[in-house]
Amino acid sequence: MHQKSAALALTLNVMPSSDHTNALGKNLRLLSIQKALVTVYFHLPVVVLFWQDLGLTMLEIMLLQSIFSIAMVLLEFPSGLFADMFGRKLTLTLAALSNLIGIVLYCFAEGFYSLLAAELFIAGFIAMQSGADSAFLFDWLKSDNREDEFPRIFGNLIFYSTLVAGAAQIFGGFIAAVDLRLTIYACVPFVFVAFVAATQLEEPPNHANSTNDTARITTDLQEQLKSVYFSIKRDDILLWVLVYAGIIFSFNLAGLWLYQPYFDVAGIDIIYFGIVFASFQVVSAYAGKYYYVVKARFQTSTILLALILLTCGASILLGYFVFLFSFTLIYLHQVVRGFYKISFNDIVNQRVDSRVRASVLSVQSLGGRLLGALLMPVLGWYADVYTIEATFVVIGVTGLICGIPVWLVLHGKLGTDPEADAF
Repeated sequence: MHQKSAALALTLNVMPSSDHTNALGKNLRLLSIQKALVTVYFHLPVVVLFWQDLGLTMLEIMLLQSIFSIAMVLLEFPSGLFADMFGRKLTLTLAALSNLIGIVLYCFAEGFYSLLAAELFIAGFIAMQSGADSAFLFDWLKSDNREDEFPRIFGNLIFYSTLVAGAAQIFGGFIAAVDLRLTIYACVPFVFVAFVAATQLEEPPNHANSTNDTARITTDLQEQLKSVYFSIKRDDILLWVLVYAGIIFSFNLAGLWLYQPYFDVAGIDIIYFGIVFASFQVVSAYAGKYYYVVKARFQTSTILLALILLTCGASILLGYFVFLFSFTLIYLHQVVRGFYKISFNDIVNQRVDSRVRASVLSVQSLGGRLLGALLMPVLGWYADVYTIEATFVVIGVTGLICGIPVWLVLHGKLGTDPEADAF
């Protein structure tokens, strides 16, 4: 067994058996490095404090994140098209580079507009990374006839990357006690290594053949858009899955910027913010790692129902029960976060062709970002006028009103699809 394959087998439980599988192992190892280090954000648990330290008001903070979400909406689908047309490797490399530039700009940010420039580069990173990473993995596995292993292996990738992010956030809390900006400086070497790892990736064999004639593909953008449109239109289940995924994503993420002020209301000392955020990462990591076990025991429709109930139920409980350890209710959000990408990406990957797979995955993320962009200003206004606790209740109730009817439709369609639980 080659050394690289042995290392991959140890971390991802992939058993190499051929030269092709060794190439698969090499690329999964590089992908795991890129994915683990690209979001080593020491500043995340205290980023709201960092913005306030630079003089931003809560209105400006919410405006900053609204523009960020709108940028994500504008970039999400084109980045998926780019991945399908020009390759997963190039897209992941540009994603890591955009992230590196954004972090460097953050190091020198002094106000709203410099922060906005940094956020736009990070938005570009997330848009390009979204969909391309899972499409890259799925295509490599499919080239070795092992696509059925996608949930377990992708879950492991998310598991290790989330643990690394959690460790960074623990240290971030202590670094912030010295200087808030120092948490940004500490990110630079890690995101640089992630960029280097991305440059060493190799395009999946079955997708490499479809990207050789760049000139032809460049002039065929309209056909690509049509292919994505008809892929969704002809698959009624896929359409409702994308709608439901957008609802889950937006309402699960809606409370993110409220967590830190909620900690203050609950009486948590700032020094523990990093540890609390790191615990979120651990819960999310283990949820993603063992999603395949849940999938083996429950029907797809049941899992999808659990996602909306956990998301909205936790938000409502956060609003009604506020005490020192009420932050543990946010663990339910993290379970959903751990399940979300693996569950929905697995469904999409199984139902669409490789040449439009990243594009359709980007449509999935686009829907959630768009709804989030619409929700954020309203929630920010509501939190200013009323309370953080009341805002969480609104998030939960509104999420149920939006999500349950869509689930009922999806449940009915899954019940008539003989292949529904094949994925």
